[in-house]
Amino acid sequence: MTDDIAVGEPERLHPLFLLTGLGGAVRGVFGAYAVIGYLAVTGRLGTALFAAAAFLAFGAAGVLLYWRRFEYRVGASEIRIDSGIISRTHRSIPFDRVQDVDITQGPVARVLGIAQVRFETGASAGKEEGVLQAIRLERAHQLRELVRARRAPVVEARSTAADAPPAVYAMDISRLFLSGAFNFSLAVFAALLGLTQTVGDFIGFDPLSRSFWRSVDSFSGTIAQLVLANRLFTAVAGVVTLVVVGIATGVIRTVLRDYGFRLDRTETGLRRRRGLLSLTDVTLPVARAQAAIVGTGPVRDNFGWRDLKLQSLARDQGGSGDHVLAPLAHDEEVAAILSALGWRTLPARIAWNRVSPAYVWTLALALAPLLLIAI
Repeated sequence: MTDDIAVGEPERLHPLFLLTGLGGAVRGVFGAYAVIGYLAVTGRLGTALFAAAAFLAFGAAGVLLYWRRFEYRVGASEIRIDSGIISRTHRSIPFDRVQDVDITQGPVARVLGIAQVRFETGASAGKEEGVLQAIRLERAHQLRELVRARRAPVVEARSTAADAPPAVYAMDISRLFLSGAFNFSLAVFAALLGLTQTVGDFIGFDPLSRSFWRSVDSFSGTIAQLVLANRLFTAVAGVVTLVVVGIATGVIRTVLRDYGFRLDRTETGLRRRRGLLSLTDVTLPVARAQAAIVGTGPVRDNFGWRDLKLQSLARDQGGSGDHVLAPLAHDEEVAAILSALGWRTLPARIAWNRVSPAYVWTLALALAPLLLIAI
């Protein structure tokens, strides 16, 4: 009893987790979609509806049991998480091991006023020691401030008393759209091209087909006549259309992910906030950083643009160890971010060495049989 009082009163996840958790459970059962689709296509609609209701009920029961069996306690120096439906796991996380507290909100969570909280510790990469899937946003910020105050009260008191320092890096709207235009890749182009060739006739969109331009003749007039008169113009118009769609896709994806991108220096690392629909507020601990990765592309390089990532033992969204610090930055901005980390800036000129010619010839000889088979 004294141990429970010392650790704190038990708390549950927000009841709205029953809604958000159900969505995650339904998305995770991919095999169920195939079974339901097969039953519907083969004419057994009643069985398909019954199977869909059964899968939904099973997922709802699992989410309810998880919510009922999940508890966390916040004490003076640690947080304790008890989880598990059948096999129970009791995990204690001392505050002095927590690097920082990451807060993430998806679109639905932002509407409902809840957030996911992850306690970033010094555990091995990919291992999540403490995650609270859905709690009130106010409670999430309280936990963050509590952890920071217990870990470094002097630094926190000084930082809250002073005015907020300027951002190490931030993206305005113009740079956000420019970054989205650069995010168009050949992979996206190939996917769009394959989509138009496979289902283009079904959806009525195949810009590489003359029939497509004939169908829009009334809207485009002279341009459509020019396209229909020459196959070369048809191909060029189709490629231009796909490129425009690809750029638009890159812009939309970038705006949704990086809207409001801001990077600030904290006492343990860099705090990154971004997202339009899904809002993430995470801290990247410098102590766990392994390398800085500066990348560019053939077009971006001509304009002097770079992207900067931090390779870390901590995991970013999606399970990757590469954290984006600057999606689009000039060399001086990259140098400023590295300086904020306490690292040396990269040299302007780097001597590059090519791989041995023997490696190229060995690879060519190894692929020669496959080439002959293909021919």
